[in-house]
Amino acid sequence: MTDQPAEPEPLHVFLSDAAEHALSQLRPGELDAVEKLVERLAVHPRLGIPVPGGTDPDVDDYTARTDPASDSGDRISVVYRYHPGMSAIFVTWVIAGP
Repeated sequence: MTDQPAEPEPLHVFLSDAAEHALSQLRPGELDAVEKLVERLAVHPRLGIPVPGGTDPDVDDYTARTDPASDSGDRISVVYRYHPGMSAIFVTWVIAGP
């Protein structure tokens, strides 16, 4: 018997075409930082900062930033929607650059 609470099941994560394209343009360290962030979001979907003004009351919009990338030191922004009813996250944008 353990006193530790069970870690929640990870959510399904889906990427928009725009997010997939942005990921293909990242440096290896940046890509690694995004992948680690998305793994955390799949377990803790409300980790990001809420984005107000969503049009669907059943969906929550968030933005989150990665830790600094190992190769460039840059931080990448990830914009996503959390669908509690579908147990899913939909990454709409991955934003890198100045």
